Amino acid sequence: MLYAARKSNGRRDVNKEEVEKLISERYQSLPPKLKVAARHVLDAPKDIAIRSMRSVAADAKLQPAAMLRLARELGFDSYESFRALYVNWLSSSETTFVARAKSLRKRRVNDGQEKLLADMYDTEVVSLDRTLGAANAAAFEAAKKVLIAARRFYVLGLRSLFPAAYYLDYACRLFCDKSVLIAGVGGAVTDELRRASSKDALVAFSFAPYARLTVDAVRYAAQRHVKIVAVTDSVVSPIVEGASVVLLAPNAGPALVPSILPAMGVAQALASLMVTAGGTATLGEIARSDAQLRHIQAYTDR
Repeated sequence: MLYAARKSNGRRDVNKEEVEKLISERYQSLPPKLKVAARHVLDAPKDIAIRSMRSVAADAKLQPAAMLRLARELGFDSYESFRALYVNWLSSSETTFVARAKSLRKRRVNDGQEKLLADMYDTEVVSLDRTLGAANAAAFEAAKKVLIAARRFYVLGLRSLFPAAYYLDYACRLFCDKSVLIAGVGGAVTDELRRASSKDALVAFSFAPYARLTVDAVRYAAQRHVKIVAVTDSVVSPIVEGASVVLLAPNAGPALVPSILPAMGVAQALASLMVTAGGTATLGEIARSDAQLRHIQAYTDR
């Protein structure tokens, strides 16, 4: 067990972040059903606090015993002592995204189409708050430094996440020539990393369900010692292993296809941070790009 000290009521003197770190460290060695349980804990921490073990297990399509086994695997005497940690976390965060979501929900109609739209809106606000908030501040700073120091940086996002990758590449090309968009035409995704080395970086966007070609490309880049900035939805995402920087962008919600707004938020933030760090040379490059766009009449005046 990682945590030896126990309190008299069976709870351990640890916090949610430490438990999540332990889950990510042990994830690959867990049995299949406990992997499902662990992923559910990471993806829906609020549910752990406010719902019963049986209800949580049903959502994860597991037997309640699996949730208990996970709690004990993590060093807790019981599921209730495990759950109590999440109750404390949720109580302390009521003034942040939980309270914000509640206040927004009160302003929406509670039935029919408007209810669905309200749920989607509330979920996006919470996801963006977590993506662009204090929890990712250090990761954004580290990612900025990696991209600025790189000889060139590749940008990869497939299927629904291609718009985020395209946006980051498009914005960065306005002020530097280091960005390389991996489009994967004809399935040649990993091929485009053939000449990448430890002097380069890769920004990879990948959310569940994880595109196989993206995962393969990230693993290939890691073998070549490319510095990886992983933009993903979970600490147990397959692109986290070997990453230099991990930017977590939760995207759960009622939409048919998982939201790309958090990924777009990361793309916009990274481009903006690079501009703020670029100085007068960057402003000069943007001015030249602006002049070229005007010259070719890229945008209509009407």
